Amino acid sequence: MLAGLLRRPARLAATAPALSSLRAASSSATVGGALEAAVARLPHKEALRSVKQETRWSFKELNAIVDELAFGLHAMRFAPNDVLAVWLPNSSENWIAQLGAAKAGVTVAIIDPKVSTAEELAFILRDCKANALLFEPKIAGRDQTAIVQSVFPELETYRYHHALFRPKHFRSMHTVITTGIEPVEGMAHFHQFMMNSPEKNVIAALKKAATPTTPLTVTYSSASSALVASLKLSPEDKILITGEETPLPVALLAAIETSALVVLPSSEFDSAAVQHALKVEPCSIVGSGASNYQRV
Repeated sequence: MLAGLLRRPARLAATAPALSSLRAASSSATVGGALEAAVARLPHKEALRSVKQETRWSFKELNAIVDELAFGLHAMRFAPNDVLAVWLPNSSENWIAQLGAAKAGVTVAIIDPKVSTAEELAFILRDCKANALLFEPKIAGRDQTAIVQSVFPELETYRYHHALFRPKHFRSMHTVITTGIEPVEGMAHFHQFMMNSPEKNVIAALKKAATPTTPLTVTYSSASSALVASLKLSPEDKILITGEETPLPVALLAAIETSALVVLPSSEFDSAAVQHALKVEPCSIVGSGASNYQRV
């Protein structure tokens, strides 16, 4: 099913049924459960490193950040089964967003970073019935902010009219989020959604709401299990995700399942950045996308 979705001309890795094939205890049968199980196993083992962004987190630290985002989405009135369209490159924000949304029970629709026109973006947002869009201001030199503004001209005026953001042609859409730091009229900022000291009772409630049958993200559960089996992953492995293909969470989930490390060389694919990352963090597995991984 995943391969078929990836062939869609609009380049949307579409929403689909939840993670249901984590081969572990029932408490780990969701993305959040899998991450918390990894914390319980090896809390201080490194989980995610972004070489270009100079960030690195242990499983315990990653889980805390993911909880902050899940709590923030809940506080901003995102409901389980809302659809968050994610138009991001191979960055740490991308993976945090996918994990945080999954913990909050929010469905993720992953948009290929190569999507480059307002027409493509508009089609995808309608197709997945997105309630919110999270995007990077610039990818491959393109002004993504301008593209988003052309899709939603209401962003410039809705505060002036003291109205909720309900664009005429996207009635389900209620929030546009940028990862940029510059203020943009009508847009929220990604880091505003990171709520410090999330309330434990809220996180516990979100955990109960996100069941193995809740739509969470792209269909990757069977693919991740297959990746674990085919590569015989172990906690000693380091997986470098090059970003050459659409940033699907297959390898990330496989790494979480097995307490392996995920390494991101750069936000956009760059062969020199890949080689540099392999020098500073020698990896045992290199690849991208859903299944294009091999040992090196």
